[in-house]
Amino acid sequence: MQVVSSLDVAAQKREVTLPLGGGKATKTLFLGPWEKPRTPEPGVSPQAYTVRQEHQNITHAHYHQTEQWQVIIEGAGKLGRTNVAPVALHFTDPYTAYGPIVPEQEGLTYFTLRARSDPGACMLATPGVKEAIRPSKRRFILKGASELRIATPEAMRARKETVLDAIVERHADGLAAWMLRLPPGAPAAWPAECGGAGRHLMVAAGTLIHEGKPLPYESLAFACAGEGGPDATAGPDGAEVLIMQYPQPDPALLGGASAPYSTDGR
Repeated sequence: MQVVSSLDVAAQKREVTLPLGGGKATKTLFLGPWEKPRTPEPGVSPQAYTVRQEHQNITHAHYHQTEQWQVIIEGAGKLGRTNVAPVALHFTDPYTAYGPIVPEQEGLTYFTLRARSDPGACMLATPGVKEAIRPSKRRFILKGASELRIATPEAMRARKETVLDAIVERHADGLAAWMLRLPPGAPAAWPAECGGAGRHLMVAAGTLIHEGKPLPYESLAFACAGEGGPDATAGPDGAEVLIMQYPQPDPALLGGASAPYSTDGR
């Protein structure tokens, strides 16, 4: 189990040039190493980092070679043709293109989360990238703030019972997402894994308490298969925790030739 509080991110910050993006963005590491493999690797090697894109800094259409979740946590912008703002949730399968990511005036910050390390963004404008796309389930799931329904602070403090809402209904390969809504002081009761391949958890509102340490908004945990989530209770104002479960990787997509990828560290 890996747990990190956003109050004390023991991580580096790095200025990166986004592919074809016209300038720099700030990347902050939460979990995992900076280094990425040359090809996708089997097994568990979780990554978690934020990317902060300023206005006019665009990430153009691309795909990755591993499954990933993204969470919009600050600012506003567009993902493809859809307006996004906190808290929004996005999932893509390997070799599933998405973008562009276009910040509004106030900029846009989002988490990128993976259970397996990825070599980097494969930009569709790069020669050879489209030809390297391999068959996959090609799922593109986007859930906006209206679907995640983050409660107001007053509603969280007044909550009396624990509620588990399905945000993405479980797929046959284990892909799923939930929002765990906890009243003040309630112990976290994590949903059953049901065939997934690990999960990231993010505090979406309020505070969790883990080993006496507060985990406020944007704090993260990664739980391997069978772990569920950290031993934690909601803080005095309650908590809402986004649970993002990974599907079992498609064996046909493990190993083999890699697509051309960017060298910006994304």
